[in-house]
Amino acid sequence: MAKPTALTAQELSPSGASNPTAATTPRGTSMKKPPEAKPKPLQVRWPREDVMAIKIAAARAEQTVSGFMLACFHAYMKTQKPVQ
Repeated sequence: MAKPTALTAQELSPSGASNPTAATTPRGTSMKKPPEAKPKPLQVRWPREDVMAIKIAAARAEQTVSGFMLACFHAYMKTQKPVQ
């Protein structure tokens, strides 16, 4: 078994590498997402039963209600013919 030794100030000081290389991004690359349009609020008035059904469906899909309703809107728009 190794004998314990006293720690010196030199052993406690940080080494030359300040950032681990695996945790940093290469130079010239960016991890930022492209800017998106800011969401705007939309209010709708629906019967209580429909609201509860939407909340349950969104939870089952593991989405927020806003995300679920936006996905529903996009799915609906794919089924529509283009306006001429």
